[in-house]
Amino acid sequence: MVQAQRYGASGTTYSDHRPFVSQYLCDGAYKPALAHLLNISRTLPPSPEMMDDMATCYWNLGDHQTAIRLTEFVAKDIGNNPLAWGKLGAMAISVGDQAQAEAAFENTLRFNPSEVKALANLNRIKTFARNSHRANVLRKITKSRKFTTADRATAFNALGRIEDEAENTKAAFFNWRKAKALSPGTYDAKAVDIHVESQIKTYPVFDSTYASDTTGVTRVVFVVGMPRSGTTLVESILSRHPDVGTIGETTALKDCLDQYRRHVGLSGAWDWYTTLSEDDAKALGQRYLDRCSKLVVSGLPRVLVDKTPLNIFELGFAKRVLPDASFVFMSRHPLDVGLSNFSTNFFDAHPFSKSLDAIGKMTRAVFSSAEDYRMKLGDAFRWQSYEALVSSPEPQIKALLDHLDLEWSPTRLEPEKREGVVRTASVTQVRAKINTGAIAKWQRFESEISPLVDALGGWEWIRKWTATDKTFAVDQQQ
Repeated sequence: MVQAQRYGASGTTYSDHRPFVSQYLCDGAYKPALAHLLNISRTLPPSPEMMDDMATCYWNLGDHQTAIRLTEFVAKDIGNNPLAWGKLGAMAISVGDQAQAEAAFENTLRFNPSEVKALANLNRIKTFARNSHRANVLRKITKSRKFTTADRATAFNALGRIEDEAENTKAAFFNWRKAKALSPGTYDAKAVDIHVESQIKTYPVFDSTYASDTTGVTRVVFVVGMPRSGTTLVESILSRHPDVGTIGETTALKDCLDQYRRHVGLSGAWDWYTTLSEDDAKALGQRYLDRCSKLVVSGLPRVLVDKTPLNIFELGFAKRVLPDASFVFMSRHPLDVGLSNFSTNFFDAHPFSKSLDAIGKMTRAVFSSAEDYRMKLGDAFRWQSYEALVSSPEPQIKALLDHLDLEWSPTRLEPEKREGVVRTASVTQVRAKINTGAIAKWQRFESEISPLVDALGGWEWIRKWTATDKTFAVDQQQ
């Protein structure tokens, strides 16, 4: 535990204390930071900075409503702070309060009509008309070097959404391509392919003798797949169960593996498999759970969902250190997944999403890894068809819950009512009822996505995927 004395916090104004509080926050030590803030608030007058730091603590400790009230206080009652209005909007949209989010972003734009994030978020809540004033502001931002590269990419992406809503497919694709061109990062397809090839050659059928008695211990469910494949939908469905908690997307699993690699001095992706002892595996599993416990304020639940799509490549390690873990692989049409990745503004995340060719190669790698794990992880692995889930939700959700040894309730059909924060690109979609609106959207863009078709291996590979997905949709519903 971080000790208050570590930072030597003292002083007669909050500006004296803030460097030490900031260090707490940088360390992720939100509890001691909040304790210190509450203590000094008894003697120091409130300031926007103090209230803002308190809000950050409450937010990260899971008391989202208190955090929102404090941020609203900063924005409204102490000097009409535009940055606080933007922060309030981001908080509100992540907890599903679109009305409050819209009002907050509107207030942000009162102070700065060219605030790109506020414009983009309002456009996500309700798409601007092509000839609207705000659409024109976005166009001006894309042409101005006064704005950062990230801001210009955000503006291009928002314009793509506007053109898509107007069914101007070529114009939409033009803007998405511009947004991706401004995004940093490169994708090493060869390295990913080598990793999957090593998995197929190295990792055998899971040895059930590793299974342990975990009565009363948290059981982890890893929800994986391509980004934009429906992982957040499954997370939301599961989070409606009273025994289930979620940590969203996290690097916890990969960090544990990377720490072990560094400790032992490994360089190959699968070297760990031959060096990991039983004691090491137990220690790493506990380290992972300890890391997760810091992300769940009320304590670890009976079932914990880790919804990090690209953990698909590390399921062998996950099963080794957490023998009772379960896995749900989301299988969505590769062309819909590809289009969704290309049209989403990840900016500096997921560099594979910058080009249709790279998206196709990543998709092939993800499905190759999933097919291998399906055979080797046995009953712990569920191949979940996205199309089947949204087309026939009740039988699919019943089968999903049965796979995870969770009881059925009609409330599981209402993932849009989930509580808590959504921090992914699906933040607005997940607040809608289960629907089929995202199926076959790729058909409008067929001519634009031809490089994606080629990278996937042509229509023959896509037809093979379609047949496989339909087979699992039937088999796993029974």
